[in-house]
Amino acid sequence: MTSPRWQASFFALKTTLAALMALWITLWVGLERPFWAITTAYIISSPLSGATRSKAIYRVLGTFVGAIVAVALVPALVDWPPLLCLAFALWVGGTLAISLLDRSPRAYTMMLMGYTALIVGFPAVDQPEAVFEIATARVTEIVLGITCATLTHSLLWPQSVGKTMGLKLSVWCRDARAWRAEILASDGSGDPREGRRRLAKDAMDCVIMATHIPFDTSHWRDASSSVQAMLRRILLLLPALSGLADRQRALDELATRPDASPEWRELLEHSHTLREGQTAQLLDECEAILAHVEDRRKPKPVDKLENRAVIALHADWVFAMLAGLAAAISILICCAIWIGTGWADGAVAAMMTGIFCCLFAALDNPVKMILSFGGAIIASLVPAAFYLFVLMPPVDGFIPLAILLFPVLFAAAWIIPHPRYGLMGGAFMLGFANALALQESYHADFARFLNANAGQVLGVLVAAIVTAGLRSAGVDRIVRRLRRNLHRDLVSLASARVAPNPMAALGRTTDRMALITERLGDATDEATATLREVRIAENIVTIQQVRTSAERKLSLALARVLRDVTRTYQEPAQPAPARLLGRIDAAMRLMLAKGPPVAHRQDALPDRTDGLGALVALRRNLFPDAADFRRDALT
Repeated sequence: MTSPRWQASFFALKTTLAALMALWITLWVGLERPFWAITTAYIISSPLSGATRSKAIYRVLGTFVGAIVAVALVPALVDWPPLLCLAFALWVGGTLAISLLDRSPRAYTMMLMGYTALIVGFPAVDQPEAVFEIATARVTEIVLGITCATLTHSLLWPQSVGKTMGLKLSVWCRDARAWRAEILASDGSGDPREGRRRLAKDAMDCVIMATHIPFDTSHWRDASSSVQAMLRRILLLLPALSGLADRQRALDELATRPDASPEWRELLEHSHTLREGQTAQLLDECEAILAHVEDRRKPKPVDKLENRAVIALHADWVFAMLAGLAAAISILICCAIWIGTGWADGAVAAMMTGIFCCLFAALDNPVKMILSFGGAIIASLVPAAFYLFVLMPPVDGFIPLAILLFPVLFAAAWIIPHPRYGLMGGAFMLGFANALALQESYHADFARFLNANAGQVLGVLVAAIVTAGLRSAGVDRIVRRLRRNLHRDLVSLASARVAPNPMAALGRTTDRMALITERLGDATDEATATLREVRIAENIVTIQQVRTSAERKLSLALARVLRDVTRTYQEPAQPAPARLLGRIDAAMRLMLAKGPPVAHRQDALPDRTDGLGALVALRRNLFPDAADFRRDALT
């Protein structure tokens, strides 16, 4: 009963029941567009109950604001159709761009604000006095669909977000501990990149999934702060484990060289011990936090005063602006065809092209998905036509209608949880429900059917063509843009006058590493360099924190190091200057002049010991082939 097929069947049954419940209520109340409620039940349904509830709240907010915008724009601009179309296009493009800057599920709200205005506003162009009634109907039917889906998925066989996330976090800790054991047991010949792709990607998946935790019904809902504390430690673990692997390899290399510098060996051993202790403590704390969340009787190893800053994710302004521009231009092209030809159903094309551009804007190259999604919608027109013109005419009453619709509704919902074909199931349902356009009484007009669905086809084509023209980018170009953004982050961290927040820095850099390795795999120079730059980001943050509390001479030496790091990443095509190596060594000599490194306290603020470890790590990351550090060398 817990196999994926059974879970998919339970999900399909719940979603179908929610859609039929929403259809029955809308028909009973007498609302004009019951199919809006059906499609909403499918759109917000998720195998995880907490995710369904969070999407429900985001969709209600987005729908409500979008409807208000339509009610404001249509009466004011209906006498100037081009200006009205421009206003809607800019609204959709702007909200889409803003939504792409927030890669959490919250972004759904902004996206809905955009294309809901199209869905409400364009049908009201010919009857502007009815725009408020159309908006009210849209909001009412959306809320009905949301309510039915939320109740069904919450009361019948609910699937907890917390349970799923707990399993993912447990597996992550197990894999991270296995990687650490492998590093410490290796002879230096192993590849430290092994496993980092899955660990980085799973870490960022958990960060995003955590946004659903407050909407869960399990005991995890009250553990949001503990989950965030664990995620912060996970982000610290990734570069720490990678650094431990690097120090292990460096020590193994030194063991084969009779002329190795004893001072450099001592510093590498210190850095290795530092990372070994740090990774052990972070893993212990992660497992203790997870145990506390699962069983509240166990102690919570998190200080009440711990910083609870939100973990920042990668955001690409250029990417977001291009996506918004593509959506705006696509809508304007369809509106020009609509106005120029006087096509009665041209509004459908404008609405659908806006929806298609919004739904897949977050993808690297959305054209393929737009065409696949559009193809699934077009494929749904054949069974929809068969239902509408052959099977439905003799149907009288809701129960026969529900029995007739059940096989298609269930089959589409059964596909939705599939990781590869889920979107196609949603697209099929969207096309099928919109093509049927179920109402309180049976109405079937073949010419109208062809006209409206021709608008969907045109919307698919325009969205795909315009997006291909503005967003056609290969993997290499996308990775280069991610690397440029990462270098800007390193420049910003190194040039900051105030010590930066480590979670904001590590959140973005780790997210970018996950995005790059997801596209390229592990065994590439780009992926290797990105992992090294995540470690450099951590080193920079530690040096900045130590600099703010160091005495003047050491503070100036660290400032010189950071200044040269800034220049290095302002022109990343050039190798790090030899002067930077000398300044790192000079800063290390100043620290060593104060005495040997002392035992490290994990609960203390970064001190000289941490700063020395960060400088050793920075030297290894930027100059892995440099001559050994010698304490008595000329500065």
